[in-house]
Amino acid sequence: MALKGFHSGEDTRFPSYATRNTSSSWTKVANQPSRWEVRSNHDFAAMGIDTNLAYTGTTSVRVHSAAGGGGFCQMRRHFGATFTESYLSLMFQVSLLQSRILFTLTDSGGNIAVRVMSDDLGRILVYAGTTLTLKKTIVTGWGASEWHQIRMHMKPSTSTLEIKLDGGNTVDCSGTTFGNWYYIQLCGTVVANSDDVWFDCFQVNDTTGSVNNSWPDTPRIPTGLHPDADTAITDWTRSSGSNDFDMIKELAPDLDSTYVYSNVFNEASRFDFVDLAEPANSVIIGVCLSIVGKRADDAKIVPVVSRGGSSVELTAVTLNQDYMTPTEVIIELDPITAAAWTQTNLNATTFGIKHVAP
Repeated sequence: MALKGFHSGEDTRFPSYATRNTSSSWTKVANQPSRWEVRSNHDFAAMGIDTNLAYTGTTSVRVHSAAGGGGFCQMRRHFGATFTESYLSLMFQVSLLQSRILFTLTDSGGNIAVRVMSDDLGRILVYAGTTLTLKKTIVTGWGASEWHQIRMHMKPSTSTLEIKLDGGNTVDCSGTTFGNWYYIQLCGTVVANSDDVWFDCFQVNDTTGSVNNSWPDTPRIPTGLHPDADTAITDWTRSSGSNDFDMIKELAPDLDSTYVYSNVFNEASRFDFVDLAEPANSVIIGVCLSIVGKRADDAKIVPVVSRGGSSVELTAVTLNQDYMTPTEVIIELDPITAAAWTQTNLNATTFGIKHVAP
């Protein structure tokens, strides 16, 4: 598999994006299940998932601050892997032009591999290495309140670092030693008041597999699709109510208030989902099945993909011991056809979970 992950906050949408002073400690965004973590050292920060502005879909990731003078506010997430060679794509927009950190790629211990900044002229500055060697200053002509794309190719073993802006030519920033990365960390020290940065449509590829193993295009991450009906297979037990899907469809997840559960191996439940409504010629590069769940022992669950009488059981996964880090299962190709997903087939597919022994 080459597609390692994509995200825009669609599976972790909240009534308010705001998480404020965390006393400089990393904490879950809005104290809800998410791969995103936030931290700040002042009361005027607000970081999380924004439902007011998005490049596509209904949400973006937003970092806001109204206090300068050394305060900082940041977000970070990982895609479940440490990358030795990868391609990264994201969209971003700033509320004003100033010198700022846009994002930093670090290892799991926080050691910097690559950093990308912008300045008060709209230029993009690319740094590499723990000691932050400036590799390129790229003139863009970009302004505030505009969506723009940054794509990067990184191969630390050969000190290869390349960047593309808005689909333009490849700019070579290679030659400085830098390490593998695990976290993408957004923003940093605040240098102006009333400042906002929005990020959307993150995509990460590695170089394995036969598809999605090079530069991403300009991805559109649509509105997250949630269960909207039960199927005939509902072995798992619901916590209350009369429909299983009602227990797991809510935004944001309500944790132990409503849920489905299983204590018996080989129990399975499958659900219909809201239809995707993108243009008919859209190319679907992958589906991310996001599971907010927890386990009480070492048992696993198997994601199940079903359509037209055919079912495919995917690789078993182990849930975490609490809800706070959703399990993400990337499904690049339609498991039933072994070909690229089509919107017609996706809308006819049910997704489910099966409880299996460890």
